[in-house]
Order: sequence, then C-alpha cells, then structure tokens
Amino acid sequence: MRPHSPSAHVVPLIVALLLGGGCATIGGAPAGEVAELVAEGGTKPLREELRPIRGTTRVLVFALDGVGHDDLHRALRDGRMPRTAALLGPAGTDGVFRNAYSVPEVVSVLPSNTIPGWTSLFTGAPPAETGVPGNEWWARDEAAFHAPAPGSVSSKAHAVRMYTDELLGKAVRVPTLFERAGLRSHVSMLQLHRGADLLQLAPVGRLGDLFERVAEDAVTGGGPSRGTYRETDQTAASTVLSDLEKHGIPDLQVVYLAGTDLIPHHAPDPLRVQQQYLEEVVDPIVSDVLDAYADGGALEDTYVLIVSDHGHTPVLGDDRHALGTDGDDEPPAVLERAGFRVRPAKVATDRDDFQAVLAYQGAAAYVYLADRSTCPAGGDRCDWSRPPRTAEDLLPAARAFHAASATGAGVPALRGTLDLVLARLPGTQELRVFDGAGLVPVREYLARHPRPELLRLEERLRWLTRGPHADRAGDLVLLARTGAERPIEERFYFGEEGYHSWHGGAAAQDSRVPLVVAHPRKTGARIREETRRAVGPNPSHLDFTPLVLELLGVR
Repeated sequence: MRPHSPSAHVVPLIVALLLGGGCATIGGAPAGEVAELVAEGGTKPLREELRPIRGTTRVLVFALDGVGHDDLHRALRDGRMPRTAALLGPAGTDGVFRNAYSVPEVVSVLPSNTIPGWTSLFTGAPPAETGVPGNEWWARDEAAFHAPAPGSVSSKAHAVRMYTDELLGKAVRVPTLFERAGLRSHVSMLQLHRGADLLQLAPVGRLGDLFERVAEDAVTGGGPSRGTYRETDQTAASTVLSDLEKHGIPDLQVVYLAGTDLIPHHAPDPLRVQQQYLEEVVDPIVSDVLDAYADGGALEDTYVLIVSDHGHTPVLGDDRHALGTDGDDEPPAVLERAGFRVRPAKVATDRDDFQAVLAYQGAAAYVYLADRSTCPAGGDRCDWSRPPRTAEDLLPAARAFHAASATGAGVPALRGTLDLVLARLPGTQELRVFDGAGLVPVREYLARHPRPELLRLEERLRWLTRGPHADRAGDLVLLARTGAERPIEERFYFGEEGYHSWHGGAAAQDSRVPLVVAHPRKTGARIREETRRAVGPNPSHLDFTPLVLELLGVR
C-alpha cells in the first residue's frame, strides 16, 4: 500500500503548484493573474463581449454532484429541502408533482463519476465521442496522462487547470451545451464551461480540496472540515447572486455544488451526512437563487432543473478494500507479475519505457496496454499508436486479473475484489467479458449470468467503446466488486484507503441519478409531456443537453 503523502493534500500547496518552478505564465495567463484568481475567486469572463440576454424562457440548473436519485427524493420527502419542495409542489404519482416532473430511471454514463458524468450531461455525447472517459485517463494519441479529478495520482495541478486554462474544455471533442445554445450563459464552478459567457468561481485556493483530501484526513484518517466545502459552495453561490444583479438574469444559469459529493467521501456515515448537507447548505442556496429570480421578475418564465452526475455507495476505507497503486498487494503488481513494465502513478514521469498504464475510476479502473513487440527490453519506448496484440498482450493481462480475483493467483490480497474483467478486442470497438477461458460478448455473458442490478450494462459499455475516442477507455476495463446490494465487507474500490464512500460502478446506488424539471406556472403533467419529447423512453445523461435545448426553444 502506498503511504499517504500529507503534503499532497495541503490546501496552500495549490499556490505552489500553480506558481512554483519559476513559471512566468500558467495556461497562457500571467502568473500574477492566476495568483489573484487563486486568492480571490470571483467572476471570469469567457467572452470578450457578453451575448445579449434574450429575456424570454430561461433555464436555471442546480447541478448537485454526487446525489443519487433516491437520496434527493428522500431529502424532499423528509422535509429537509422545504424551499425546493415548495417549488415542485405536492407529489403525485409516477414522478409528477404539482409544478414539476421527476424523470424516472435516469442512468449515468460509465464510469459513474464526476468528470465523465458532467461532460456527457453538458454535451449530450457519450464518453467515446467526448474524449473524456473518466476522472483520469491515458491518451494514447498524445502519450499523456490526464487527471482532472485524480484517483491514482497525487496532484492538484490538473484540477485547478480546469478553471485557470480550461483544461477540460480543451479535452472535450464535441460541442458543449453552451456552444449549441448560443445564448447568454453563466456557469458557476462547473468543470466544463467552454462556450459560456461567465465562469463564476469560489477562491481557487480551495479548489484542490474539491478533488483531494486535506492534510488532516491524510494524517489522522479523520474527515476534513465540512466548513471548507460549505464555504466553497456558499461563496460560489454568492458570486452567482452578485452577477445576477450586475449582469442580469441570463438565459441559462448553472449553479454547480460540489459539497454534496465531497463530504460523503470522507464522512463515517456518508449518506446521512449528505442529507444534512442538502438541508443545511443546498436548500438555502436554492432558496436564495430562486428569490433573486423572483425579485428580478424572471422566475415565472424559468424552468428550474435539478440534476446529478452519480450517487454514492458506502465502503470500508481500509487497506483490504482500497485497491491502491504501490506495493506487492495492489493491481499494478498483477501486471508486473504478468511481465509488464507499469507506468508510475504520476501525472508526468521521466520514465518512458512502460508497457502498461492504469487509471482509477473508483469502482472501475482502466488498463492500457502497449504492443510489447515495439518495446521488448527495459529502456525501450513503446509505440502507443499501435494497439496491443490479442494473444501476446491483451489476453495475458486479462487472464492475470481474472486469476488474481478468482483464486488469489499471483497477488493473494486481490482475491474476491473484482466483479468483471472486460477486454476491448484490438481493431474493434467491442468490450467483451473475460470469463477465465476466453472473451465472451457482453450480451451472451449476461444471458448466461443475469445481472439485473448492473443497470443497462451492455448499452453503457457501448457508450465507452463506440466512437472515435474509444481507446481512451483502456484495453481492459476492471469493475470492482461493489454495490449497495452487497454487504459492505464485500465492496471494493480503486484508490487510496481512507474513503467512506465511492462510486463509479454500474449498480443503482451509483448509477440512478435525479433529473427534476420544474416550472412555477406549469402543471407537472404538462412538464412531463414536454420533457418526454426530448428525453425518450430510456433516459440517461445523454438526454440532458437535448432537454435543455428543447426547453429553451433552440433548434
């Protein structure tokens, strides 16, 4: 197990990461400008001239990170979110409220994580098309490791670059909602904001906390101060309110709140604490923003949407259940014993002779394999433009992981940790299940071994593999054994120990997300009719952008 590095989690180090090394510029911006943004936060214009406000039908989105469908509705039902509940009105049947509609059975993309989730939500495209398959990934065509929300590496640099030089916007290969809408758009704290007019930020000095634990957690194992997340969300919301007065009420406003995701990761009773946060922080923010719209005379013409990227599954954060990166009892050891040279768990490394790369996604992991004939000896640099060979590279790795989980072969500590080992056939865009003997099509495997708890698994795997950037989802996809259906002792995750909940899996607790559409002047039945026109019978993250465009009347 890799020991914790407290310095990697200290908030003030974010300034050193940004300004250290004698850099005169960061992301093309003078270091002084970034230092000011780090210290103060505020509003960052994304266009030289703001687009005029159309001033007719508007959309206001509350993007709640890490809140599962059932968890949001539990908070509404239990009276924890009275202002939000008042907007929706009394609940009827089949998701219909007096003035709202809650779309049933909306599933996330896979892995059910922050970065791929919000990217697909705000583009309407699957990961194989967006080029953003996870919280971190290896880009074969660039021979580069990207970690906007690090899972296997200790670095805040990419997390902060999402806001200082639009790292995620540069990575996304399809148009965003803001580009497609072509209307005045204000975006608060959302990682993907390309094409909007204004980016509204809390002080960036705290943004490292949005993706990594603070020092107290690393040293003591205790949870970080909830005040850090509360203050970040409240400060960002204050910026939204200030901009509504200063710049007007935009056609499209996104209010992204991260604390709902970050607190459960580190709280011993994660889902209960998330409920408290919805009550004490989220509902008051919703109330303040709705009041500002009402005061500005815009609420009566505004659709209010509540959406999330994933849920949370409680886990045990000890060494047994955390599948880390260093040591002879962790997943990289499986590859090493199978004869692969494994890339160090770093964003950037001086070593370039590796034959395998791992990227962690919580309940899933990606394994990227080289054609080892291009780099057989230590010191040889692999040609990553070539896919791995089936017999010589792909199958040995798949076989090694399957055996390690099935029997403990090679790495006894990994026995019982993996649910499925999937392999992408070289030259194809199809993931198949390795069952110990060979590669079986997913549909055929599920017919033999029904897994209804893995929601729409075949379809969601296709979203990873059918598109021009399918290779960014790895040559192997490892699904950890997890899910709320299992006893907590049987749940595992890829990452450092110390977490109390994780996500990324295909089961309902991680994958079923809320999508609520409300309008103060429309009935729930009418909203349901309007929503269904855009969403269709099998709703998912991919339907959110078409829905917003439909509500805005953008064709």
